[in-house]
Amino acid sequence: MNKNLIALAVSTAFTLPAMADVAVGPFSVYGTAQSAIENVNISFASGATTNSTTDTSKISQTRLMDQTSKLGFKIAHDLGSGMTGLAQVESRIYLGNGGNNTQDKAELGSRNTFVGLGSSEWGTVRLGRHDTAYKLSLKAAAPFIYNNVNDASAEYGKEQILTRLGDRFTDVVAYESPKVNGFQVLVSHNMGKDSDNGLGAAKYDYANQTKDMAAMSTTPATLAPQTAISIGYANGPFTAAYGYTAVSNVAWQLDSSSSRKYSFNTTPGASFGLSAYQLGGQYTFGEYAVGGMYEVTTSSQQGVSATKDFSQSQASLALIGAYKSGPNEFHFRYAVASDVTGNTGTATNTLKTDTGATQYSLMYAYEFNKSVKFVSSYTNLANKANAKFTSASGFAVDTGATLSQIAVGLAATF
Repeated sequence: MNKNLIALAVSTAFTLPAMADVAVGPFSVYGTAQSAIENVNISFASGATTNSTTDTSKISQTRLMDQTSKLGFKIAHDLGSGMTGLAQVESRIYLGNGGNNTQDKAELGSRNTFVGLGSSEWGTVRLGRHDTAYKLSLKAAAPFIYNNVNDASAEYGKEQILTRLGDRFTDVVAYESPKVNGFQVLVSHNMGKDSDNGLGAAKYDYANQTKDMAAMSTTPATLAPQTAISIGYANGPFTAAYGYTAVSNVAWQLDSSSSRKYSFNTTPGASFGLSAYQLGGQYTFGEYAVGGMYEVTTSSQQGVSATKDFSQSQASLALIGAYKSGPNEFHFRYAVASDVTGNTGTATNTLKTDTGATQYSLMYAYEFNKSVKFVSSYTNLANKANAKFTSASGFAVDTGATLSQIAVGLAATF
């Protein structure tokens, strides 16, 4: 392909009015620029105060926040016989954020970035950084929950009420089946590589380049691979999906952390378990749509010690009602996390109560055209005394606090 044509395609994406996938042959450029002014207020239960009483920003703040802006490049080469060669580099970009090293930089390839091979008969395999099948099961089940009018109000993610084990990993093998009679299967496996360079690496003497083989044979694996599957169904106005995921060699004491927090298995003979499943659907009738997702997250840790063992689970539910007529779109969303149930293995370390939360959002969007829209939302998130969930906006919320958030912004796609 003429390199000048590629350069022209890239420059055109930033100089001409917004358009979908600026393409030259198999190469295309796409992206989203979205930012909103947010006003966030934190309130506390009677007798409670912020954990940092001198930091007034934890009580109230007005800020300009980016909302998942991105820039991507992709190719799709027709290889003949129903085969397609794929590659994609998608990067996070930030508009209007400040004061945070992560938010102030745009790392190349930080979002779904992969090489792949597709077949109309056998499906598609992708290798690289990619969303897990568990995360994508939410999208397959209830697209209106997954595709927010306003990203700041989303109720799913590692610190939110729903789909905390859904993620994007750097070392994923992902498979996407062809659609057959409305059904489609997604499978992903994250290799779970770690900073210790592999199994038993803590028992490796780097100075002398020797291994303590006896110790390595009894040291539990330090990797944390994650396997996920999604079975989705779409037929006209109806969509539904089931997702399941399991993470090896780690556990998460749910009553001690509302946000995803792993502890690794370093005790010989101990068993660690962490898994989740979710089931949901959406139905669209005319200008209206309703949908929901139910999820259960389960974790256990056995054989470590009488004071540290536990077996726990937590259920979550998200519901949405939507209305779209012409350029106007309205969403009402509600999500709830129940209290953690189970045990901690000993009466002296009792299970914490009041570990649930509720969140509701009202959203409105107006499309100026297919590429540019106005977005707005109001979100209220109420944590119980031992819960610390937050909205997708990422504002730090203290345990037991309530977050109220108004966001108004613009979104443009190309």
